[in-house]
Amino acid sequence: MKPGSALVVGAGIGGLATAVGLQRLGWRVRVIEQANELTEIGAGLTLSPNANRALSWLGVAEQLAPHLSIPPYQIAEDTVTGEEKSRLVRGPTAIAQYGAPYAFVHRADLHAVLARAVAAHDPQVFLLGRTCRSASSEEQAAVIELDDGQRLRANLVIGADGVRSAVRASLLGEMPARYTGFVAWRRLLPLEAVVRDALPAGSAVTWGVGKLFVRYRLEPRRQLNIVSFAKQADWAGESWTIPADPEVPAKLFADWHPALSALWRTPAREPCFQWGLLDREPIAQYDYGNIALLGDAAHPMLPFLGQGAALALEDAVILARTLESGDDLHDSLRRYSLARQPRGAAAQLESRAAGARLHGEGGDPRLVNEETLDYFRYDAAAVEI
Repeated sequence: MKPGSALVVGAGIGGLATAVGLQRLGWRVRVIEQANELTEIGAGLTLSPNANRALSWLGVAEQLAPHLSIPPYQIAEDTVTGEEKSRLVRGPTAIAQYGAPYAFVHRADLHAVLARAVAAHDPQVFLLGRTCRSASSEEQAAVIELDDGQRLRANLVIGADGVRSAVRASLLGEMPARYTGFVAWRRLLPLEAVVRDALPAGSAVTWGVGKLFVRYRLEPRRQLNIVSFAKQADWAGESWTIPADPEVPAKLFADWHPALSALWRTPAREPCFQWGLLDREPIAQYDYGNIALLGDAAHPMLPFLGQGAALALEDAVILARTLESGDDLHDSLRRYSLARQPRGAAAQLESRAAGARLHGEGGDPRLVNEETLDYFRYDAAAVEI
């Protein structure tokens, strides 16, 4: 179809990837972001082969490559001794097997690469410090209302505004969230401060009943990303930026092998953060007239498959492809939804099941995981739409 105008609500990874994809097709894009500055917080995230294929289609893989940390393997450790129980080979083997790397990256580095790509097309693309209050679809356009009452209109609105999406709430009402009983803590440590027996060559995971500890290297930043999960009666909120005392997870993991608690007690400039894990049910569709939902606004999921960023990137590619190949906007958005909703909903449910496995409550995660479930082979650039 002939390129038109689009409003992307949310300048996170999914929103920026969507903007890149639309700009590639010649669409006139504006990105609405409530933050006053275009920065990304957070820590490390996983870019599995399916995510990296999507980034290649978007044209940013080369710029991102220097920021990737590619583990030679991932190991599972014994909770008491810390000895290796099993190993998944990554590195060149994964590239040969899947045609793209399995990698880790700091969220801010991925965000910055995408933001630069968007701004390179149009330096005026971002509207910062503005909050979307609501969105609605008309016959030939969609409208968003901002916090100051200003209304913006475009041919297409994409809700990429995260788990607490105002766009989704306008269409479906507030989605009830269920506290899972788990709280997570995260921190970044300088590699040189980490004791040798706690430093994996690539990444390591230790799981047991009610607890999980994940750590992996971010080589370009010379940092170790650590994340712990444990059952807690009270939850700390869903924001990623709630400060936490690292002594809390240190004590919770005191009965596991000593290197894990020692990591939480390692001196570091980076603060420790905590958040409560909330779960939501899948929604039936991602298209609503001239509005589409994408990323966490469409399929918010628990972190236990490591596919949150990957699916948002896939969404962006599929949306661009359906718009490029279609003659009618509504039909293109319907095809986008039909292509993405089954995978998004399945990933939400599989993330829930993976959380149970990784906390000793439902099977062996070495036998059923994102790789055995074949998430890595998905190619958003080639899958039939």
